[in-house]
Amino acid sequence: MQNLIQVFLGGMLGSALRYLVQLYTNTSIMLWIVNILGSLILGSLNGYFLKNEKPSNLFLTTGMLGAFTTFSTFTGNWFSLLQENLLSGIVYGLVMTLLCFIAALLGYILNRGKQAWNG
Repeated sequence: MQNLIQVFLGGMLGSALRYLVQLYTNTSIMLWIVNILGSLILGSLNGYFLKNEKPSNLFLTTGMLGAFTTFSTFTGNWFSLLQENLLSGIVYGLVMTLLCFIAALLGYILNRGKQAWNG
């Protein structure tokens, strides 16, 4: 039950943070900001937890960052772009995915310390 409460409270914070980003940007830019920033933070946290031999924090990872990032909104936007212009939709989906992966990897590498890469 404690894990569920941590995810619930983290999710409340993450969705509120995403809404704040949305207030000051349009939807397309908001998706780039929250998905890349969320990936960078998640990678950083995973590297930090590995370096310090700590378990993952459900409040921050599954809760806050799970709600902060917007995979369902990204997918909906991607689908709309594919319908409007196939090439733009393909480029959008590939670049967003690649940048989020790079951000997560960069955060992980910067925060893992001297731990060996297992991937």
